[in-house]
Amino acid sequence: MHGANGYLIDQFLRDSINDRQDAYGGPIEHRVRFLREVMQAVCAEIGGARTGLRLSPVTPVNDAGQDSDAQALFEHAVDQLAPLKLAFLHLIEGQTGGPRDVAPFDYAALRRRFDGAWMVNNGYSRDMALAAVASGAADLVAFGKPYIGNPDLVRRLRDDLPLAALNPKTLYGGSAAGYTDYPAFCADHCTLA
Repeated sequence: MHGANGYLIDQFLRDSINDRQDAYGGPIEHRVRFLREVMQAVCAEIGGARTGLRLSPVTPVNDAGQDSDAQALFEHAVDQLAPLKLAFLHLIEGQTGGPRDVAPFDYAALRRRFDGAWMVNNGYSRDMALAAVASGAADLVAFGKPYIGNPDLVRRLRDDLPLAALNPKTLYGGSAAGYTDYPAFCADHCTLA
């Protein structure tokens, strides 16, 4: 489930957006209700072990202003999700596609509240990802945009090969150019067909 980046679930969570006066607005407990009910419904259909959730506690993308107490909000949300035994939580650290330190947030405190797999994301290099997993700060590291320019990203990360740069002008275009036409890694002795 996507509960991040200013989309619907995130809009219910943040007091900077949610100005409802009913059972889904106001105090943290009410604002988390929509997330909890959505996740309960999904888990009732397919099980928590087959369900994951993406959250972005402090990203300001899509005009999502900061919550007045993001730490308390997301700690409460994770506590409410614990009984569902989700397969994973996917946390965007910092601003999606931007600075990781956009606002203070203690991700480690949030991780201690969750028993499933902990996936992190946002601007990770190979070395940062390896260090995060080795230290226990994460179980997995997600790579998004690097996959667009590197269809063989797994190989490049595994073998410590250089990454191809993205063409930002074509990231959200409507053709294969700059979207699905990036080649796999090829050393100097390779020939392209």
